[in-house]
Parts: sequence; structure tokens; C-alpha cells
Amino acid sequence: MLPGAALCSPWPALAESAYLKLGIGQSRYSSQFDTFRERALTVAYGAPLDSTWGYEVGYIHFGDVNIGGPGPLAVGLRSQAFYAAGVANMSLNTATRAYTKVGLALVNSKASLAVGQQYEGPMPGNTTNLMAGVGLDYKLSPKIAANIEYQYFGAADQVPYNLSSWTVGLSYGF
Repeated sequence: MLPGAALCSPWPALAESAYLKLGIGQSRYSSQFDTFRERALTVAYGAPLDSTWGYEVGYIHFGDVNIGGPGPLAVGLRSQAFYAAGVANMSLNTATRAYTKVGLALVNSKASLAVGQQYEGPMPGNTTNLMAGVGLDYKLSPKIAANIEYQYFGAADQVPYNLSSWTVGLSYGF
């Protein structure tokens, strides 16, 4: 039913106007030894340059990971990123578009260490990484689209983990 509605939908894909996008999903801190999943929250603003190309600037919070260590040792991880990316759009039909994006991300990570009741404090770090993403938008109305998106941000400073996320959300075109 949904594919039939998409093919018959009269609304153009959202890439034709500026948009504000909100998303929630699952982030992933992954290394060769461990993988941790947390809640990801995203917000982004994008605009078209023409019918194929556009740009997007955004923010993602990867969530807080608390790792219990041996004995009284505890480690906490917190990462977030601001990014700017070029976006390539491909309309699949009048209501659906697929897109890819590539850009630069400023990734801020904080690792904290606690030993017993003694708190050692945060160890902040920033790094600039290439980021990439792919997604799919489905137009629900002339101004609102649902989306699903995967983004990869690479390794975080101070934290030996690669950061990525899957999110679902809504975009509002204006």
C-alpha cells in the first residue's frame, strides 16, 4: 500500500526547499574490542543549491556510555558532533528521494574516569573528521517528510571508538 501511495503522490520531494530535520535513533560506539549502543539525537538545517545538489549543517548527540571496569574502576564516554556536508539528491518518484552526504564534522568527546569514590574528572578532546551519510525521505504532505538515515563520523579523539548512527525523523520544508 505504501509503495502505491508513493507512486501516486502529487508532492515533490523535499529537496526542492530549505528544511529543518529532527531525528532520534541509535548511536554506535564501536572498536575492535567492544560495541556500545546509545540513543542518538539529531537536528539539521539543509537547503538546495539546485535540483540535485544541496547542503546540510547539523548537530548530533551520540549519547552517554557508562562502562563498568574491573573492581571500582568506571569509565564514561560522551560524544557529540557539529557537521557541514554537501548533499546529493536523487528523486525516486514524486514523493520519495534518496540522498548521500559527505562533509566535515567537528567531533567533541569526553572520557571520564572514576576509581572507587575518587572522581578523576573528564578528559575532553576535539577532532575534525570526514563524515558520510545516506538516507531516504518520504513526503507525507507538502511540507513534512519522514526520513531514515545512517551517518558515519569516524574515530573520536580521547575515545578509541568509531561513531555512527541510525536515525528516523521528520523534516519540515519551508
